[in-house]
Amino acid sequence: MKISSILLIVNTLLLIAIWVFTGIKYAALPEMVPTHFDFQGNVDGESGKTAIWALPCIATFISVLFVGLSRYPNSTLLNVPKSFRNKETLELYMFSLQFPVMLLFLDIIIESVRVAEGKQTELSNVIFFILGLLFTVIGVGLVKSIQERFTKKSND
Repeated sequence: MKISSILLIVNTLLLIAIWVFTGIKYAALPEMVPTHFDFQGNVDGESGKTAIWALPCIATFISVLFVGLSRYPNSTLLNVPKSFRNKETLELYMFSLQFPVMLLFLDIIIESVRVAEGKQTELSNVIFFILGLLFTVIGVGLVKSIQERFTKKSND
């Protein structure tokens, strides 16, 4: 089984977990839930509890977008290195990029619910590790793009 297929399965399972967790916890949530946090992880915005459904919806949109874009390597919506513009490499990159995004959404939902339930007062530092993973994947794409640019210039 290809790594991209495994990542797709893991990303899909994370998306399902986001929806299931939100669905299970929704009824017991207070009327106001945290919807925004500052850089220190403190709540600085609250909304009605129906706002908790925004993150699963956004996560679903991103999943559909990434899966759709990975099927069209020459899409004008993609800003990826030329070496990524084949189906196999593009799927690997897109699903690798999607993985930390799904982790981020799942963590934010879990921690938002825990804050709403009074089990914690702020976001944990886990978010920074997930963001580090996300920026690492983005960095790989940027480095590859820069390498291709220098290789192209030296061949001209």
